[in-house]
Amino acid sequence: MPRALGRWIIAAALAGSGIAGSGCGDNLQPHGLTSDQLLARLRALPGVTADVGPTEQTDFQYYVLHFRQPVDHNDPSQGTFLQEVSLLHRSELATVPMIVETSGYADYALDRPVELTRLLGANQVSIEHRYFGGSRPVPTDWTKLTIEQMAADEHAIIVALRTIYDGAFLTTGGSKGGMTAVFHRRFYPNDVDGTVAYVAPISFGAPDKRYLDFIDMVGPAACRQAVRDVATQMIQRRDAMLARAALQPSHTYTRVAIGPALEAAIFSLEWTFWQYFGVAHCADVPAVTASDDELFAFLDQVSPVWGNDDEQIGYFEAYYYQSEAQLGYPEPQVDYLLPYQQYGEADYANQLPAPEPVYDRTAMTNISDVLDLHGDRLLFIYGEWDPWTGGKFPLGDATESDVLTQPEGTHGARIESLDPADRDEAFAMLEAWTGVTPTATQARRASVGSEQTEEIEPPPRVRPALVRALRQQK
Repeated sequence: MPRALGRWIIAAALAGSGIAGSGCGDNLQPHGLTSDQLLARLRALPGVTADVGPTEQTDFQYYVLHFRQPVDHNDPSQGTFLQEVSLLHRSELATVPMIVETSGYADYALDRPVELTRLLGANQVSIEHRYFGGSRPVPTDWTKLTIEQMAADEHAIIVALRTIYDGAFLTTGGSKGGMTAVFHRRFYPNDVDGTVAYVAPISFGAPDKRYLDFIDMVGPAACRQAVRDVATQMIQRRDAMLARAALQPSHTYTRVAIGPALEAAIFSLEWTFWQYFGVAHCADVPAVTASDDELFAFLDQVSPVWGNDDEQIGYFEAYYYQSEAQLGYPEPQVDYLLPYQQYGEADYANQLPAPEPVYDRTAMTNISDVLDLHGDRLLFIYGEWDPWTGGKFPLGDATESDVLTQPEGTHGARIESLDPADRDEAFAMLEAWTGVTPTATQARRASVGSEQTEEIEPPPRVRPALVRALRQQK
């Protein structure tokens, strides 16, 4: 995923509970462990610290764990770091599944249950990705930020928790978190009973040109053209947009200057609009005759300049490194803006936390090849008009697996928003994997194009170096 394109959302992780009428405290599961007993079991795990966390959830007990992980699983002498994990506990009994979630970034879920947890009345662990949030080794060896090392982190956590929890285990995540769940299954295919990856793309290049044709077909043609026209109008009124961005308080632009930050935000507008807003918001697109204030307000809502400020870049710099090293990113369709481009790659160089790595072209093809030949129990959920669907995972010959798509959906696609027949198919797969019949929570379903209203704390909205994807066209 490119540095200059849309923020990440964990659209699968929604607020709410999965089972009505559950108790709390030591009476939560009268036939399971008490809170004190569970805390003692958690603290007895090698290299694990555990504390009770504050929560308003009434269906769970909440614990904050830290797992001591090797910086290099292949060479433990290289030191260790603490990886944060949030645990929502219902019961350790075999009738209650465990959902293993990661955002692919910092731990955004914390004590909030994701969709699978609600549907299955499950326990949940949310794993902070290595090198994000507080889970970063010091000193930081960036060469150890790889999909293989994170898969080993996840494996160690699952193996430890399986000594306490007897139910089925499922891995999940949205977007980069869904990718992380799939990567884990490639290296440790038998750790869990199934994987549900929401809106998870796989890119086979840096940039990957597969997305170019896809974005040209996203959404109604008139709306698609309106978004392109307003982006063109914004870049033509660059000085007016820049003046308004400079007036926003509490944002500094020393890693990427405000000029290139603005340009990247405008170049990202079309992609981000379809990623997070979609057809339900076509009527909100301003006319090209709109005032400067109206245009900037729309930009600030959809693809804000502050998404490229120092705080955002610093918080998500580990992602930028991964994109350059192994993940790759799409080439977006912005030919109509190229005549207005003023900034080049050097203007975005400071977003990386270390010297630019050499891109490993084999990393994602290996993932795809292994899943094609040996993948099983994989469920992918996509939004039809989410630009990232242009890079959806190919299933190949994977068994007991499927790809389901929410019609006209965005990056907020999820199981409960699928067409009824597809939703029932997903429910049947979940029941086959866990032995638990999913319980729908229809009141929490969002309309197409507005799923972001129920998101948890979002990852960054904008990637600051779209020029990485454009440099081959210059």
